[in-house]
Amino acid sequence: MNQNWNNDMSIPAEVIKQCKEIGTIDIVVGVLCKDVEATVLSVLNTINEGLYSNFPEHSLAIVVSKAQSSDKTDEAINLFQPYKSIHTIITNDITEGGKGAGVMTIFEIAHELQAKCVVLMDGDLLSIKPSWIPTIANPVIFGRADLTVPYYIRDKNDGVITNNLVYPFTRTSYGIDIRQPIAGEFALSKNLYEILRNHPLFPPDFGVDIFIVTAAAAEGLYVKEGLFSLKIHESTTHYLEPEKFLIPMFRKVTGSMFALAKHYQQYWQNKSQTWRPKYHRECFSQHPIPVKINIEDMQKSFHTEFQSSKELMKKYITKDTISTIEKIVNKEESFTADIWAKIVYQYAASYKNLTDEAGKYMLLDTLKTLWLGRFVSYAYEVQEMDINGAEKVIQRQAEVFEQQFEYLKSIY
Repeated sequence: MNQNWNNDMSIPAEVIKQCKEIGTIDIVVGVLCKDVEATVLSVLNTINEGLYSNFPEHSLAIVVSKAQSSDKTDEAINLFQPYKSIHTIITNDITEGGKGAGVMTIFEIAHELQAKCVVLMDGDLLSIKPSWIPTIANPVIFGRADLTVPYYIRDKNDGVITNNLVYPFTRTSYGIDIRQPIAGEFALSKNLYEILRNHPLFPPDFGVDIFIVTAAAAEGLYVKEGLFSLKIHESTTHYLEPEKFLIPMFRKVTGSMFALAKHYQQYWQNKSQTWRPKYHRECFSQHPIPVKINIEDMQKSFHTEFQSSKELMKKYITKDTISTIEKIVNKEESFTADIWAKIVYQYAASYKNLTDEAGKYMLLDTLKTLWLGRFVSYAYEVQEMDINGAEKVIQRQAEVFEQQFEYLKSIY
């Protein structure tokens, strides 16, 4: 287990006993649960059906890892009745923190069961279907991947942290074109989850998704997209309250992404630049559910927060960059992808030299303000576009990050 976590963070003795009684398992589906009273029973029943219908010759288990909930999640889980051929383990997260704590709990149980494949699912999914299980798990089961990541059909205003930050940075640094690196659901091989279990940077929170994808790429394992679907889950409805839901996630995800960049510096500094032909393919699937955002409010937040934190920003970005942002705020310049890529790279380089948590928090908090500004610029640009038009904007931005990659290497 990860040495940075407390020594007493092991799965309970009764769960280890249960694992020994079960023996070895081919496929474990781990379900992460916190305040999911309304959805979890449906999620568990759907997983149950997906496993039973598609893997009759495999040994199967559903593992439910519970964070402390303020609703009746526990009671809803207790109503679940799996098929007799499917083992079930229900336990509490082995530590506090968030999603990463649940993922670690599931990995530890998978380790005890010597599971060959682990599938991770959130307990708040509204759109999950039985077919999701084989679609995401089969590349691992057939030995064709160590990690599969979904590609969800999303509105142009959805994936706000992914589109403008995580996707272009990850694609450039690690050479993998995984469109939604923090999609939430995954299937992992035993090779991969065993590496992750012992990784020094395993985060106990929202940073776990980008951790899984980045570590897989940088450790030389095979990552591919699998499971193409519309995703509806409870948390998408929270975009109109960014301070409460999006901003904490931004800090965790970006902090983890920057910490991993430092850890894997040797990998991306020495990675050969692979220039691929840039084809823009059209998506003609069903339409995603529109995500409402309040651009005017976000713009006001960006302007106000910039004025109050620009002195702090001088610790992390150059005077020229600050001057450019002032022009953007005064509407003398537009917030282009070029400027944004430089900002992100300057912040990544500054993060490398920070050791105290307070300093890291401050850095991420000021970057959050600038990310808000870039998102506002993107939102205005794509306002009249469909998802294909918006996707071209996102792809062009990722290409700008790639073109400026040597700049990151030179300042890091």
